[in-house]
Amino acid sequence: MPTVSVVIPLFNARDVIRDTIQSVLAQTWKDYEIVVIDDGSTDGSGDVVRAFGPALRYIRQENGGVARARNRGIAESTGTYIALLDHDDLWHPTKLEKQVTVLARRPEVGMVITDVAHIDRQGRPMGIIGRGYNPSETFSRLFVRGYVPTPSAALIRRSVLTAVGGLDESFLSAGMDDHELWTRVATHCEIANVPEPLTYHRNREVKPARIGLTHRAILVGKLLERFGHDPDKRRYLIREQASYLADCGKRLVKEGRASEGRSQLVEGLALSLGEARSVKTAWRCLLRIARSYLSIFRGHEPMADGACKAKEKRSG
Repeated sequence: MPTVSVVIPLFNARDVIRDTIQSVLAQTWKDYEIVVIDDGSTDGSGDVVRAFGPALRYIRQENGGVARARNRGIAESTGTYIALLDHDDLWHPTKLEKQVTVLARRPEVGMVITDVAHIDRQGRPMGIIGRGYNPSETFSRLFVRGYVPTPSAALIRRSVLTAVGGLDESFLSAGMDDHELWTRVATHCEIANVPEPLTYHRNREVKPARIGLTHRAILVGKLLERFGHDPDKRRYLIREQASYLADCGKRLVKEGRASEGRSQLVEGLALSLGEARSVKTAWRCLLRIARSYLSIFRGHEPMADGACKAKEKRSG
């Protein structure tokens, strides 16, 4: 049974998955297994992975989202510690060795993370370092007691994941499923940090705004259920909810669903002036409501896609 199980969720990453796996094989800590869960790739990514032969385990499943793929990989693995690694990220050769050393020496620590260096699509350094532990981060102070910028930076005891549960699969695509998990980990054990940029996060994908908005709503709702009794945490979450309504309303207006968008903006305004007590968000809502009406007077109110196509057809 290996000390570390490296779990890699894979979806359409043929251009980068070879380098990601190579960065694991180059680790100075050698007592590990690699489990790759192919979440229904259609670009031939699986062929690249299978070419590594017995150096890893390759498992393919129907597309179900990154949280489901990670959970499947954790269930299929056997290591004492679980290392999560996104399909386009890379590790410094000493990453696992330094994290394992911390967990071996400090039994009270259930998860250890590293600082993160950002790289571009081609793997070139961008000169941006994200601190693994950032006490100035509000989310960190209230929920995590340590900022975790990406799942690829984490090494977690299997016993901790068994105790708190795996990733929440209601987050269907990448984004915020890890944030929700960290809040559960932090209530169960200590989190430590290796203050070195040993994880390389590739800025390769831009997620559609609607996905980010959907995940924000899911995350805030779940955290309100769990932490809503705590005054400080509730205040933070209510402000996040008001901010979400402001951004969601703006998005709906932009998409031509002005009535729905204004409804969200009005709800966000009421929440901002009420329990959230956020002047900044209240102003955002007011300005966006005003702009949505101003576009009507100028004759430029956004139309939904269907309305645009119908107008083009009549014009033709």
